[in-house]
Amino acid sequence: MTLGLALLVSGPAFAGEAEWKSHMNAGAAAYQRGDYNSAAASLTAALKEAESFGEADQRLAVTLNNLASLYETQGRYAEAERLYRRSLEIYEKALGPDHPSVGTLLNNLGELYRAQGRYAETEPLFRRSLAIREKVLGPDHPDIGTTLNNLALLYKAQGRYAETESLHQRSLSIAEKALGPDHPKVWAALNNLAALYEMQGRYAEAEPLFRRSLTIREKALGPDHPNVAMALNNLAALYESQGRYAEAEPLFRRSLAIREKALGPDHPNVGTALNNLAGLYETQVRYAEAEPLYRRSLSVAEKALGPDHPKVGTALNNLAELYRAQGRYAEAEPFYRQSLGIYEKALGPEHPNVGGALNNLAGLYRAQGRYAEVEPLYRRDLAISEKALGPDHPSVGTALNNLAGLYRAQGRYAEVESLYRRTLSIFEKALGADHPNVDTALANLAYFYRQQKRWGEGLALMQRATQSSAARYAVRSEGGRSAVLAEQRTRSGNFELHVALLYGAHGGEPIAAVEGFNVAQLARASDTAEQVANMAARYAAGSDALAQLARARQDAIARLQGIDSRIVQASSRAAKDRDAAVEACLRAEAAEARKALVELDARLEREYPQYRELTNPKPLELAAAQRLLAEDEALVLLLVSADESFLWVLRRGDAGFFKLALKRDELVEIVKKLRAQLDLGADDPARILAQPFDVAAAHDLYRRILGPAETLLTGVKQLILVPDGAMQSLPPGVLVTEPPVKPVASLADHAQVAWLAKKYAITVLPAAGSLRALRQFAKAPASREPFGGFGDPVLEGSGEGARRANVPALYSRGAVADANEVRKLARLPESAGELRAIAAALKAPTASIRLGAAATERAVKEADLTRYRNLAFATHGLMAGDFKGLAEPALVLTPPEKGSELDDGLLTAGEISQLKLDADWVILSACNTAAPDGTPGAEGLSGLTKAFFYAGARSLLVSHWAVSSDAAVALTTRMFDES
Repeated sequence: MTLGLALLVSGPAFAGEAEWKSHMNAGAAAYQRGDYNSAAASLTAALKEAESFGEADQRLAVTLNNLASLYETQGRYAEAERLYRRSLEIYEKALGPDHPSVGTLLNNLGELYRAQGRYAETEPLFRRSLAIREKVLGPDHPDIGTTLNNLALLYKAQGRYAETESLHQRSLSIAEKALGPDHPKVWAALNNLAALYEMQGRYAEAEPLFRRSLTIREKALGPDHPNVAMALNNLAALYESQGRYAEAEPLFRRSLAIREKALGPDHPNVGTALNNLAGLYETQVRYAEAEPLYRRSLSVAEKALGPDHPKVGTALNNLAELYRAQGRYAEAEPFYRQSLGIYEKALGPEHPNVGGALNNLAGLYRAQGRYAEVEPLYRRDLAISEKALGPDHPSVGTALNNLAGLYRAQGRYAEVESLYRRTLSIFEKALGADHPNVDTALANLAYFYRQQKRWGEGLALMQRATQSSAARYAVRSEGGRSAVLAEQRTRSGNFELHVALLYGAHGGEPIAAVEGFNVAQLARASDTAEQVANMAARYAAGSDALAQLARARQDAIARLQGIDSRIVQASSRAAKDRDAAVEACLRAEAAEARKALVELDARLEREYPQYRELTNPKPLELAAAQRLLAEDEALVLLLVSADESFLWVLRRGDAGFFKLALKRDELVEIVKKLRAQLDLGADDPARILAQPFDVAAAHDLYRRILGPAETLLTGVKQLILVPDGAMQSLPPGVLVTEPPVKPVASLADHAQVAWLAKKYAITVLPAAGSLRALRQFAKAPASREPFGGFGDPVLEGSGEGARRANVPALYSRGAVADANEVRKLARLPESAGELRAIAAALKAPTASIRLGAAATERAVKEADLTRYRNLAFATHGLMAGDFKGLAEPALVLTPPEKGSELDDGLLTAGEISQLKLDADWVILSACNTAAPDGTPGAEGLSGLTKAFFYAGARSLLVSHWAVSSDAAVALTTRMFDES
């Protein structure tokens, strides 16, 4: 608290006072806009004038206090302390030791000490300030509440939570009684009590307080005030603490937008907002989005506060943490060291921030295997945390956890268990049983037990952790479930550990099969499976109007996410490169989209209440999955982890749970080798036979994956597979069920191989839950016509006869593809015959297919595709990243003379997702149509496949590599002839 930094005074009384007032007001204005250098210059000038008033003049004391407050904000703590003490001395002499202004100066000096971690010196100052104010002002004066609040914050920093709560509650009570329920001091008290509850994991108690604080601020100040931004940030941070990332993101975004508009792009509070949003993205492994925000946050802090401010140290540390998470160790270390140096210089060697910096630097060294350098840093961090914060503070738990992890890695097991147990106890006591940090502590101790083969003890811990985590994922919010899925993926290792402990404790027993089947589904959150569930929910609506309403909600979420992404990209730019008008338009668009989404949600809740459950599905129970299977069907679920893999095979009346001796990296190498032999190089048989397919390796992989379950597959005709890991990029049909009699020496020899595709009809699902979506909820199409097709685009190149592209750049002219480059792709004349043959097999009229000049992107977008039960595209398929500027996969159609956003010859995944289908089957007779969408870490089937599910396809025929055009014709036409 300050005495009068924003003090406005008028009317000169004597020489020099006018100049003093002018400098004071200029300093206050500069401070408010975050221009601290100008504020310092003005207040320094004011101090020079005030010195002439005499050492006992209260105006000098006010000036000293205000300049001290500015220096505190800038991290110039030694200078701030000197000025605060001088101001305090003037007030004590002029007004006596018990004057309220003396109490204010004591409070301000105490706040400075608290910022420096000098807690032992802080408490006496706060207590004396409280005594003065209670004596002079009475027990219910608002200033009493302020001092109580500051004392509470001190206790909170020390982990003295019981004392903190009572002080915050009394502060809130005083503010409400003295000032009314809507006063700014009430919202501050609500916020501080909520923040305490959040730290303790008392989320149910924290949320209504944060929400009430936000409501009061919006009512009192309007929706665009910086104090509203602060409330939004705090509520978002609560959601982030709970792992409710989808709900946190729009609040962080709105907080950033308000601060930029109100304070300007270079205000320190804008830097804080950028940092917080970046931190959320980093937690979700959205590193590419986090880095520019962190970098801009650092730039803002350095410009506003100078290179040696603790907030600059924080920004450097956060950027280093991001680099460490990405394995960019050489870039991370100098930032860590610079951050540590700033903290030690500004805050002293025993401040908790120094401990945190030591911990993070130790984490970097540990990742590099520099263990001798790690332990001293962890131990120093632990000593600092225990001394500054007490033995039960969460920071102490973090330090203990990290030291235990080091000892575990070094094989020093005798010391590990007690450290992990103490960590767990601290987190449970301080944060609550359902906090994500508790889940982490449970998993770390469980992993230690797994190493010692203490299966039952480890399993009990992981059952607790999984139950807690799963409850957090069952949310639905304005941001959709994409952010929830991202957070769920970060916990995939925990779920894999749960399955491993389950098998260790119970083997393949039925009880383990049931529990493990559920947990394995949590381990593999799939965007594509989400789109299958959304598609099924639309078809389950029971009326076309409700189906359209559900689709409209999906489109609204996609639109909002796109706008928000553009806002963040714009906000990440340097100030000189930003366009305020463009950003204002984007924010207006976002507000409109958010309003539309709220209205759609309200309608769906009213008219289609079961939509929430259908689009927010829990894992499919094993027994429920069995009921969805026919007698001759089997559902096979694979879970691949770093150390081992697991398999579930479900029949209508039986189930098996198997442990496989197959590691993740090992599977990657096997699949990479098999794919290299299958990927098309030319139509020349001699070249194909020069590197014949390794039938023995394909059989060995079959034996290792499905071999243990062969007896369960007796009588199966239809195999429904949910692959994992590298198996998502290999069609299961190329596995070989019998040992090869002889090597493949000719093309004819391939016909004698015991391919898995010969033994079973095979369907691939993105997730086990997709079986329920497709069979229980996705009703038969209402489509009126049997078939629609697009193919044989007008192209001018000559090529290998493969449905893949072979040009260097398609996007050399910006966001719209270069139609002339598209036109250079090879002709595919045989694709016309392919589509005609499919149409004949389905008894569809020739008018149902569009070839040549009619097969355009515009034609696809303008057609009523809901008419077709089956839809085919026979053309080139492009993978994301194959060509300059191609960020997502696409299908090639006849290019126009000049490309436009409507039609540039490439139908991208994003454009496909905006189509409206009602199709049982979509056939993508092109190359690599099963490929990922191009985003880092994306799973298989996440590109074109996901887009077509979003559009309304129930099933797809896709390819895993570059396919010969002649082979594509033979495959698709024969399939329809026999179906």
